[in-house]
Amino acid sequence: MQLMFAWLEITVTTDSVNAEQVHGLLDTLGCLGTAQVWKLEPDSGEQQVTTQLVGYLPATEDVTEKLIWLQEQIDYALAHGWLFKPVTVTTRILESEEWEGPLREVLPPLLIGDKFLITLTDSEVDNPENRIVLRLRSLGGFGTGHHPTTKMCLEFLEKAMVAVDREVESHQTKGRRVLDVGTGSGILAIAAAKLGAKEVIATDIDDAALEAAKENAKRNEVEGKIKFVKSDLLRQVKGQFDIVLSNLLTPLIKDLAWQLKSREVLTQDSLWIASGVSSEGWKEVKPLLAKLGYRIIDECELAGWVAFKAELC
Repeated sequence: MQLMFAWLEITVTTDSVNAEQVHGLLDTLGCLGTAQVWKLEPDSGEQQVTTQLVGYLPATEDVTEKLIWLQEQIDYALAHGWLFKPVTVTTRILESEEWEGPLREVLPPLLIGDKFLITLTDSEVDNPENRIVLRLRSLGGFGTGHHPTTKMCLEFLEKAMVAVDREVESHQTKGRRVLDVGTGSGILAIAAAKLGAKEVIATDIDDAALEAAKENAKRNEVEGKIKFVKSDLLRQVKGQFDIVLSNLLTPLIKDLAWQLKSREVLTQDSLWIASGVSSEGWKEVKPLLAKLGYRIIDECELAGWVAFKAELC
């Protein structure tokens, strides 16, 4: 099961003259979308125009530090005359049923790597490069592509030769067998299917996540290519796979590393693509992988998260 996180709505109310600077601060903060709203408010019998800039941020562990940084930057700018009062910051956690509406309005189609275009609507999108379009509606976890871990996994996956023929019992079979552990929204499984995988198994322990993933598979017209299985990591998984995908937090990546080895899910030619490990957690995970007999083929870091490709030594 991928980490499910809430979304934080940040509203900065200020004078319109500050809008550009505040927008820049929210963008630097990492807000995934920023909308601007003008309001008329009574002031001594007259109508005063104020501007509200609204941004959305995943409510992850470091969100408090980010909010402190935002307030410090605003205070510094006010003290030096770069912003003008009033500037007020309010926040609220969005309930699950509130996530999709506002985020879909402000999050534009997202290009990832050389092959993928992610959209949160069912409407047609401009696609001049003829990319693989991934249509998603579930926003609750690391599953929209806007989170660094999903982005890095997709960038590794597009280079994994998913559609390349493989030899099975002395004859060629088109496409690879792919396992997505903790599928969440189903984005990685759907991407593998669209890349030409012969078979995709997607697991999650959460019933709601599986239902959302199934709906997303239908939305992308690949429901016949993906088998969804309720499973705690590999407990209900059988057989070997050419490619294993997992976007899970550090403790689960550690457990999965053991299970992949003990259950012989990987062959000597298999590839494991994983993310969800924090930069700090990577200091523990990397030596564990070496101890268990994995070789790190590639690794990358983005915004405090690490993704890696590994194979058995």
